[in-house]
Amino acid sequence: MIIAPVMLGDGVRLFDHPGGTNVRLERLSLGEVPHATNLWFRVLR
Repeated sequence: MIIAPVMLGDGVRLFDHPGGTNVRLERLSLGEVPHATNLWFRVLR
């Protein structure tokens, strides 16, 4: 499995403090094709 986070615009840095900063996410969609799963999230403030 490969996870490649992509942030557009100003974004929120999710991995600067692993295990330290709690970032709430809302799943917008999930799409599956052979050999890949696409997940889209929105950062909740």
